[in-house]
Amino acid sequence: MSGPLPGVLAPVTMSASWFYRLAIRARNARFDRGVGVATVDRPVISVGNITTGGVGKTPMVMWIAQLLRRHDYRPVIAMRGYGSARGERSDEEAEYLDRLGDVPVVADPDRAAALREFLADHREVDCVVLDDGFQHRGIARQLDLVLIDASRETFADRLLPAGHLREPIANLRRADAVVVTRAESVDDALSAQIAQNLGKPPVAWSRHMWSDLDLWRAGGSDSVETEWLAGKRVLTMLGVGHPGSIVSQVQAAGAAVVVNVPVRDHQRYDRAKLAAARDLCRGLDAMVTTAKDWVKVRRLIDFQTWPVPVVVPRLAIEVFHGAGELEDLVLAAVAGSTAPPGHRAGSSGGM
Repeated sequence: MSGPLPGVLAPVTMSASWFYRLAIRARNARFDRGVGVATVDRPVISVGNITTGGVGKTPMVMWIAQLLRRHDYRPVIAMRGYGSARGERSDEEAEYLDRLGDVPVVADPDRAAALREFLADHREVDCVVLDDGFQHRGIARQLDLVLIDASRETFADRLLPAGHLREPIANLRRADAVVVTRAESVDDALSAQIAQNLGKPPVAWSRHMWSDLDLWRAGGSDSVETEWLAGKRVLTMLGVGHPGSIVSQVQAAGAAVVVNVPVRDHQRYDRAKLAAARDLCRGLDAMVTTAKDWVKVRRLIDFQTWPVPVVVPRLAIEVFHGAGELEDLVLAAVAGSTAPPGHRAGSSGGM
């Protein structure tokens, strides 16, 4: 499996991976001894991964936050705020605030200090969902969830920078549970690989799905069914860690991807970049971008001159196997929190 750097650098990246392994081992040994691990006075649920790139953390964090809200908990999402410019919100922070209006977000590289300050002023908040927390071991947690993408060969991968592993696969044993993402069905072989390293099979299996599409044009936006894309010729601009899966979904909806504008994960857009995309859209039916991109792009688009509608899929996680077990784990982790008035510990609701 190729890594994030060109293959010609393989001799260098393989050697660098061994030094990276030693650094990870020393770092984890300190945390295992409790050195540098802070606690906050609310239960913490961590959602993380063991590889670089997108595995579905953002929709899974939303799934958990929505589950907690249905059970009358008041979570806060804590994150590093990767890729944000000074004074601006990060991509994921803006997306959370856009989709989860009643769930606050704390974005700060020093998550422990920022959380302590926030929680001291917000006694109504009774639990924390830590976005990208598996390697961020500086905050103690009651539940450590790791996501593994079924569409990637995680167990054949190498450590950074030779591969995409952020730490050795054997470190999965530190997790409380694994949730598989981007799966179409339960894969017995993948389940066995996870069980070999974690000590038990995945707690749940999930797939990415589009609930509907936000269609933006002059005059505002409309919510339309995914079938709207059928037969359309589109341009895609996908600044995420795993754009190929979105291209596949666009094509599965019946659209033809005529032009793909290559952009980086956490791409920072400017008017020149958008002007180039606008020119490429001429003669097409729509531009498709992600919610993470749209929170930045929409400030730069003048729909009076933009030639096509902009389609922003609403991405969600469907937990098709083990949903009840995953819900039980999450709710058990926060069961000791101080509930706000009217909290119903036994309330229920389907996702």
